[in-house]
Amino acid sequence: MTLRTHVVDFAPAQQAAVRRINAVLARAPRLRTDAWRIDAGQRLSLWLDAAAGAITVPRLRKRGVTVEIVQTEGDQPVPLRILRPEGPPRAVILDIHGGGWVLGSAGLNDRLNAHLARHGFCVVSVDYRLLSERRGIYIEAAISDCLAAAHWTVTNVDRLGAATVFLTGESAGAHLAALTAVALRDQGLIDLVKGCVFTYGVFDLSGTESVRSADPDTLLFNGPTMQADLARLAPERDEAGLRRSDVSPLYADLTGLPPALFLAGEYDPLFEDSLLMATRWGEASEADLIRVPEVPHGFLHFGGPAARGARGAVRAWLNGRLKS
Repeated sequence: MTLRTHVVDFAPAQQAAVRRINAVLARAPRLRTDAWRIDAGQRLSLWLDAAAGAITVPRLRKRGVTVEIVQTEGDQPVPLRILRPEGPPRAVILDIHGGGWVLGSAGLNDRLNAHLARHGFCVVSVDYRLLSERRGIYIEAAISDCLAAAHWTVTNVDRLGAATVFLTGESAGAHLAALTAVALRDQGLIDLVKGCVFTYGVFDLSGTESVRSADPDTLLFNGPTMQADLARLAPERDEAGLRRSDVSPLYADLTGLPPALFLAGEYDPLFEDSLLMATRWGEASEADLIRVPEVPHGFLHFGGPAARGARGAVRAWLNGRLKS
């Protein structure tokens, strides 16, 4: 088994563009869960999703991408947003959005997922339950929803039009995607999954050393509260409980899993999560790690050369897996 590491080499003009984005982010408010309360995230995401849907769906249709909404079965149905390409799909991608487990939605990922749909992939995006302190919804609910979505996807490949499945996620979504991959393996359902893509993921809810040492100058996040913010996701657990493999995939048994691609920005306090997880994954399977210099968490959403390069790298990796 092996881990292959690639460090992005920006041209001077590209590096200057990256630094301009960072300068804007340095003046922006930092994210922390107690700034909006966990339960406020769901209301905000519903509003943003409705606003985005009114704009993006017509645009997607003009570009040959159709949108379908379905639900999983069972006592707790999970909404799934399916973006279909014009012709027969080359593969199915099960996508799990980010947003710190408290923000985001499948619809808000349309821009990123439409890029893959326009290149021939059918993307199934999961609207898992967002965490809510008021309603008592914590990390276990999101994990359960993502596993239900994965069950639906692997058992409906004929309906979706392709026999190959990829599992992808960014940030909180990468955390949920990794746990989903492990659960699918444990239940004997991993064979259809050809590979996983994890973009700046969170793999240790107790906080890696880079999370614990994050300072006030950290971009995007409020560095000094990051470890405490992670602990709020499962408030009944102590530090040892947060390291258990049912919520922290860094400590899971990773044998028998498909190859994985990890993308991480070196200015991200969660960079160490990706480095450690890619190393462990490479001990059990094949893993590729792309290190992007001078970019923060969430860089896919900020535009510029880092975002464009990452989209191309993911597409190239998926194409390579389809040919192997």
